[in-house]
Amino acid sequence: MAAILLIIYNILLAVLLLPVLFFVLLFSGKYRKEVFYKISERFSGWDYKPKQNSKKTSWIHCSSLGEVRAVEPVLEQLKNDYNIALTAITKTGRDYAEKIQKSDFTALLPLDFYPLMSKAFKIIKPDMLILVETELWASMLYAAKKYSVEVLTVNGRMSAKSFKIYNALRFFWKYFVSSIDMILARSRDDADRFAVLSGGKTNVFVSGNIKYDRDFNVKSFCGDFGFTQDDKVFTAGSIREGEDEVIAEAYLKVKNKISGIYFFVAPRHLSKLLTVKKTLESKKIEYSLFSKIETGKKPEKMFVLVDVFGKLLSIYSISDICFVGGSIVNKGGQNPIEPAACAKPVLFGKNMDNFKTEAETLLKSGGGINVSNADDIADKIIELFSNRVLMAAAGKNALKAVNSQKGAVDLTVNKIKTAINN
Repeated sequence: MAAILLIIYNILLAVLLLPVLFFVLLFSGKYRKEVFYKISERFSGWDYKPKQNSKKTSWIHCSSLGEVRAVEPVLEQLKNDYNIALTAITKTGRDYAEKIQKSDFTALLPLDFYPLMSKAFKIIKPDMLILVETELWASMLYAAKKYSVEVLTVNGRMSAKSFKIYNALRFFWKYFVSSIDMILARSRDDADRFAVLSGGKTNVFVSGNIKYDRDFNVKSFCGDFGFTQDDKVFTAGSIREGEDEVIAEAYLKVKNKISGIYFFVAPRHLSKLLTVKKTLESKKIEYSLFSKIETGKKPEKMFVLVDVFGKLLSIYSISDICFVGGSIVNKGGQNPIEPAACAKPVLFGKNMDNFKTEAETLLKSGGGINVSNADDIADKIIELFSNRVLMAAAGKNALKAVNSQKGAVDLTVNKIKTAINN
C-alpha cells in the first residue's frame, strides 16, 4: 500500500509543482532567486565525495535557518565522531550551515520525488537520517526504509494546527511516519501527536527543546548602535503581515508618553518590507532603515525598520522590552527564547501554538506577558518603563526560565549515539 500511495503522491507533486516553478520562473522575480539558487542540488546534483575513514555517516536535514541554528550544539558534539552531511530547504539555511563548517558536506534538499531521493541516499550512503522538528517527506522516508537507514526525528515539533492537517491525511501519513524509528519530541503534546500519526509504531520520547541549549553568546551591543544605558529601546521581532499595523499604532500611543524611546521592527520575511513601509507612510511615521545606520551612531529617526537579515539577536540584546511576532495574527507565533535569553521581558499574543510550551514556561516564570492589540502593547511598555524594578525582574525571570529548560542537547546526542552505534 505504501508503494501505491507513494506513486500517487509523486504524480500529484509533479502536477502541482511544475506549474508553480514555471510561474515563478516567468513572473515572480521576488522568489526566483530563492527557488532557482543552486538548482542542480534540488535534483540531487551533488558534488559529494564520501570520507575515506571508518566513521559512520549521519545525514542531518533541517528546514531553514532557525532549525540549522537550533541543531548547532548537536552538530558540535557529533562532528568529531561521525561524517556529517547536512541539507536544508532554504537558501539562508544552507548558506548558514556552510558558513559554520560543522558538517563535511552541505547542500539543498532535493525535491521530494522518489528517484531524486533514492539518488541522494545512494550518494551519501548514510547510516542514519536525522530529521529536525517537523520535516516529513514521503519519498525521503520511503527511501530511508528501502535502504535500511535508521531514522530519528530530533526536537520533534507538531503544533495543533499542523496536527489537524496531518491527521486528516493519516490514511496516507501513517505509512511514512511509522518509518521513523525514534522521535525525540519537544513536549508531551508534541510526543502524543507524533504517536497518533505513527499508529504507535514509533518510539517517541520527550527530550525538551534543544533551542534552549544554544550558545546565544549574548553581550551588550550598545556601543555598536550608539546607545547608552539611558536610551530606551523596544523591539518587535519577526512580525507577520497585519502586525505592522499593530506595532505602528502602539508606537503612536507611546512616543509622546515616553520620551526618547526607539522602536525597532523586524519583519519575519524581508519580502514584506514594502508592505511595512506603506503602513508606516500611511500613518505618517518617519523611520530609519537599519542598513543605513552607521556603526556607533544612533538612528536619525526614533522608528527603525530592520531591512537586513541575521541581526535580530544583537538588537534584542540592546533592547529593554521585546515582542515576538506571529502571535497576534494567527501564525502560531515565533521563537521567544532568543529575547528571553537576553534577559528581556517578552511580550507575545495568544497565538503561540508553534511555541506553546516555551510561551507557557515564560508566562509562569513572570518573564512573559500576553498582549492582544496595540493598546495592550502600549500599556505594557508604559507600565514597565514606569517601573524599572519590575522591568528588570521580568527580564531576570525570562532568563531564568531559559536556563531551567537546558539539557535537551545532551539527551538528544546520547540517543543519537546509542542508536547509530547499535
